Amino acid sequence: MAAEMEAGPPDRFLDVVRADGVVRELRVIEGQLFVCQGCCCGQTERGIPAVPLDAYKREWKGRGLRLRVHLTVTGCLGPCPLANVILILFGGETVWLHSVNDEATVMAVFDYLEAMLAAGRYLPPPGALAARHFNRHIFDSASPGVWRSEKRSDLTQPPSADPAAGQVTAVGKVSG
Repeated sequence: MAAEMEAGPPDRFLDVVRADGVVRELRVIEGQLFVCQGCCCGQTERGIPAVPLDAYKREWKGRGLRLRVHLTVTGCLGPCPLANVILILFGGETVWLHSVNDEATVMAVFDYLEAMLAAGRYLPPPGALAARHFNRHIFDSASPGVWRSEKRSDLTQPPSADPAAGQVTAVGKVSG
């Protein structure tokens, strides 16, 4: 895929008039990757693995994605119980992934981004990333319309988990 990336990003620019009347040129990008390093993510003193920021930066720069996918290291993205989460915006979809704890997973994230860039559209997360994919909003792509209407503490039995698959089976009423 590196050869495909060498061809360079498509040139798409937009003139935007700021509130002060100044016109600025803006490059239109194909996606954005948000890496949480907020209140919980990467907090090793709490027993959470460090966020592999050097790996994100190295892969983003090394693969030449700067003009196609913007990398943003941010504060808290919100889904704190999962820790080390990222958010990908691509092709009109939001993709949330949890437990991005090591360089191998970061490389898989960038392989996934390159696959979507090559396809020119959103693709579902492949392989090991699929097991880390989750819904944060009602409009997310993981499993639209599949969620509980009660908090787990209100349920009579806990969910079953398959740690190898990284999946939890919800019990209780399903909305939607």
